[in-house]
Amino acid sequence: MYRMILVDDEAIIREGISSCVPWEENGFFLAGVFEHGQQALEYIEHNPVDVVLSDINMPRMDGLELSRILGERFPDITVILLTGYDDFEYAQEAVRNQVREFLLKPITQIELSRVISTIKEELDVRRADRKAHEILLAKLEQSFPLLKERFLCRLVSGSNVESLDTRKDYFGLIDLSAYYRVVLISFPADWNDLDQFSLSEALQEKVRPGDEIFFDRNEDLVLLLQDTDEDELDRRSLALAEAAFRFISGLGKSHVSVGCGDIVDGKEKISLSYDSASKAGEYSRILGLDHILSLKDITSRENLSTAEFTSQCNNVIDLLKEGGITAGQNALKELREYLTSHYLTEDQLNVGFMKFYYMLSGFAHEMELFRDDQDPVPVSPESFSSLDKAEEFFREFIEKIDTQIHKRRNDMLLSRIDRAKAIINKRFRENRFSLQDICDELYLSTSQFSLLFKEGTGQTFVEYLTACRVDEAKKLLLSTDLKGYEVAEQVGYADPRYFTIIFKKQTGMTAMEYRRSRKE
Repeated sequence: MYRMILVDDEAIIREGISSCVPWEENGFFLAGVFEHGQQALEYIEHNPVDVVLSDINMPRMDGLELSRILGERFPDITVILLTGYDDFEYAQEAVRNQVREFLLKPITQIELSRVISTIKEELDVRRADRKAHEILLAKLEQSFPLLKERFLCRLVSGSNVESLDTRKDYFGLIDLSAYYRVVLISFPADWNDLDQFSLSEALQEKVRPGDEIFFDRNEDLVLLLQDTDEDELDRRSLALAEAAFRFISGLGKSHVSVGCGDIVDGKEKISLSYDSASKAGEYSRILGLDHILSLKDITSRENLSTAEFTSQCNNVIDLLKEGGITAGQNALKELREYLTSHYLTEDQLNVGFMKFYYMLSGFAHEMELFRDDQDPVPVSPESFSSLDKAEEFFREFIEKIDTQIHKRRNDMLLSRIDRAKAIINKRFRENRFSLQDICDELYLSTSQFSLLFKEGTGQTFVEYLTACRVDEAKKLLLSTDLKGYEVAEQVGYADPRYFTIIFKKQTGMTAMEYRRSRKE
């Protein structure tokens, strides 16, 4: 519903027009009726009005003066002028005052209805356009932070340098045209959006006018700092990075990676500072460092030697073979220390550790520790993305290899023990059967066999052999009427007296006493 007012100094005209048109059916509400332009203007100044239907000739303020003032102060109001035949020459001035329509008195209901219907259609279009414009403005306002962030992302990547001067006012940017530095903060996986935003807000309170904080396409937090003093810029950037670490310690979250870019002396070089900060941050993440790095810190390190890296990997495998898991894990620690003290890229890390993985896998395959279709430690793109993850991966791999080696040794030990037991059980009745005899059958030295047999059974060869002979003697004493010396001979003792001593030592009684005690 649009609001209209009627202005005419003749009461009969006012009353006739007011009553002859069904205003609401035509989409209008007749909000007021006035005798002259001054009254109408005072009302308009305090109330919303869409259309003014006014006579030209009126006392105090005529229609032309009213339309001129409305054109200057309220250009959105549509003006329709009523005029007599004698006033027709005023039409030219009415057009100059942006009057939408003028009607010749006397006016009919049909003609007036036609005019206000046309005016309503125009107002409908204007309202729709205004609404669409308001929606666009609202969307633009909502999108403004994102648009600014995208502009800054392109700026640090080197794409928007030329447009900084023309668009800095639109985005509210300050450009000191002096020294610039990018500090880049990368977040681990356990940081959520709220955590990242809270760090951004905490740092926002510490920066100066002209500094910008935003997230780049990699969702890293970018601090674009500037200053007229190079030393002050260096001090401030390090202080902000330290503030970030202090804030993180209060959150109890995983450490972020912080890289400080080179300080540059022109906005066209901002991308160079961003690139160097990215490299420093990547290196910090790879090594799992919890302190600030600059590109100078990295490039001062010795480059990684492929030959030395391979040698260190071979050392891990050699010590694993010889000394087991403890020696292997210590060698892995030495490998990490070597890598930490040298400069390496993420690609070098991935390639080097993939090679180490194949070396360990080859060793395990050579030892037949796992099935061909078995993947003891699955490899993923994240396995070697940092030294921490790579070390964790290889520690697990080494543990599984060592477990399989011990299992293999135990299986071999048990197999030899079982075979030794079978030989003893078969030959214990031979009175000349000795330790050397069984060692000859197993192709082991007496010292090797004695160590393995004791480890596998908890008994020495003599203790196990004696137990077998005594157990067999017990069976013969209870199942036969053999004499004691005959039993001794049957179980491998050529000297009956020695058999008696051994039997009594094992059972606490002589052979005959044992027979009688079991038959009573």
